[in-house]
Amino acid sequence: MSEGIQIPRARVIVSGDPVSKLSYVFQADLHNSPYLLDAAITWTFSREWAITAGQFKIPFGTESLIADNLDIPITRARAVNSLSPGRDTGVQARDVGLQLAGALYRDRNPVLEYAAGVFRGQTVVEAPRAHYPAVAARLMVRPTPVVSVGGDWYSSFSSAGGMDKRSEEAEGSVHPGPMLFRAEQIWARDGGLDRRGGYALAACRLSLHWEPLARADWLTTNTHKANATSIAYIAGLNFYWRKHVKVGANAGAQHDQGPKRLGGVFLIETTLGF
Repeated sequence: MSEGIQIPRARVIVSGDPVSKLSYVFQADLHNSPYLLDAAITWTFSREWAITAGQFKIPFGTESLIADNLDIPITRARAVNSLSPGRDTGVQARDVGLQLAGALYRDRNPVLEYAAGVFRGQTVVEAPRAHYPAVAARLMVRPTPVVSVGGDWYSSFSSAGGMDKRSEEAEGSVHPGPMLFRAEQIWARDGGLDRRGGYALAACRLSLHWEPLARADWLTTNTHKANATSIAYIAGLNFYWRKHVKVGANAGAQHDQGPKRLGGVFLIETTLGF
């Protein structure tokens, strides 16, 4: 178990809409690489479709797409960090590309959301050594305002040494009132290496300030080998003060196979927003 104080995220975000239907976002990370996270413009033709160009998040998985300050646990599930495109290569889920996205609505509620894009495989700065020009697609269906199900697909179409990269994801969530239940499962192939993993999360916003949570996540680093699966469990509590401060505490354990062992973890994080 390691101890210490770290600043995992220090972000500067600039965004705006200088003209009607045209918006931009610029986000820099002052601590981690790549230092330039988002540098994109979006032309919103309507609620049904919009085009984004530049560097932005690859459309894959709710927990990978959600902003760090809005994620309920302190850290993302290991399967998300290890298997989601752009996170497994260390560029915080970003890539340079062109994306078409939008939603269909029933009254004011979205019933279908989609995104599809083509990506260069290299960020503007701090690009990973392994480049994966790829296509990605995401589809979410919301049969009721509190239920959503969907999936994602990512596939490279050019890579060095024939190490093609492909990922699929299935997910679902139920969000009745203050309760939230969400689960994701990811399958990933890198050349001849097959991996899989996922998580199940439950949380409840008891009041304006307090939110308990629990999560189990599982990760298989090689589906062709025995004893390659580990399962981690956490429980925690978040405290919110207005919109500017979030204090979270997570404690848990991880069970590894081959050799069998049990390791513990305890995390505390304070998130400040201005």
